[in-house]
Amino acid sequence: MNTTAATPAIQVINKSDHTDQRVVALSDHVATPLTAADSVRVRSRLLALTTNNFTYAMLGSIRPLSWHYVWKMPAALPAPFNNTEKYCRISAWGYGEVVESTVAGLPAGTQLYGYWPLGTATEDMRVAPGPVAGMWHETSEHRSRLIPIYNRYTVATAGATRETKGWDALMRPQFETAYMLNRFALSWDAAASPPIHPLGGSPAPGLVPDPVWTAEDADVAGALVVLLAPSGKTGLALARQLRHGRPAAARPRKVVAVGSERSRAFAVGTGFFDDVVLYDDMADAAPTAAASASKKIVLVNFGARGDAGEKWMEALRARCERLQVVVVGSEPVAKARRVLSSLTQEEGSGVVQANAGGLREKAIALLSAAVYLPQQTAAWEGFKAEGAVPGLRLEWGQGLDALSHGWDRLAKGEYGPEVGLVYEV
Repeated sequence: MNTTAATPAIQVINKSDHTDQRVVALSDHVATPLTAADSVRVRSRLLALTTNNFTYAMLGSIRPLSWHYVWKMPAALPAPFNNTEKYCRISAWGYGEVVESTVAGLPAGTQLYGYWPLGTATEDMRVAPGPVAGMWHETSEHRSRLIPIYNRYTVATAGATRETKGWDALMRPQFETAYMLNRFALSWDAAASPPIHPLGGSPAPGLVPDPVWTAEDADVAGALVVLLAPSGKTGLALARQLRHGRPAAARPRKVVAVGSERSRAFAVGTGFFDDVVLYDDMADAAPTAAASASKKIVLVNFGARGDAGEKWMEALRARCERLQVVVVGSEPVAKARRVLSSLTQEEGSGVVQANAGGLREKAIALLSAAVYLPQQTAAWEGFKAEGAVPGLRLEWGQGLDALSHGWDRLAKGEYGPEVGLVYEV
């Protein structure tokens, strides 16, 4: 639908079908004065769309995730979209603006980086200062189930430009996942970066012990690392981290990308990989790749379609002394539970699931927020300053209708890996 700047609107999604989404105007919306203490009224300004948004839509009703419940359904939402059993709202990473405030440290006009609603309506947040300067925590009761990263907001850095904000929106969370995998899950220095299981810490601290992850599990020095579906943002960031984010002696012998014909030229052009092969090249590529390895192969699956993950796991397992499989994310449109996902539940299978939220909280618990957060921020700023991902460009759109159209095209697979979708709303 067409919306005007004077009429706030939000995106509404069918909980059972993330391709069924639309922009709905809130014609009866009435703003009231903001009077609650420790509160800010905010509005989304710059948002990125990636396949992560589809994950938020498909899995957001699961209570440990609760992505469907970050933002309340507005009272002004017309029927039938006010049916909360069928419809939901989700969020995207990017920047929002404080338009009213009762918080001295967050005056109107402040821009914050974080997790924002897909819409132009204002939202009220209750906030408290975070562990480092410029960080704030959302403390509303209805958001208490969220993994902490989704409740953290950071004041925009001085000198941030439209371009750098676009990269923050598009790729900062994915980069942080790769940073944590490289530094902690694949740690080379137990003193500075204690090895952390890719899943993070215990799901019930004090009751259930942390999952076991040893220095041997984490070691990739001289190993072969194979990345499935690596043309996504997290895969690209990990490939770069493995090359440039660790000492030379701790680097893998080779990093191999396995992807589609459509993404091959892009993956080659990044310069992040020693070799780029196709999913169907397994019969020839797996023996060749394994021959260049030492004793260990690490297979990282970033959501390869169909049964590619299982096939490559079996092909590589027969060609090394030890195969370690790490599952990061899931196939964007998958509905059935894959074999690899099932194996993550079996102790001793050699297949583990990564959980960015859990990994992040465990890293903060071990190092402290005052140590971890500035270090991670410095790594991200360095990544941007060095050119981020060669060949990946920001494609800008204007307005919520353009974002909705981009959602449809992304869901249909109409964008290649060289396009990063960013919208000013």
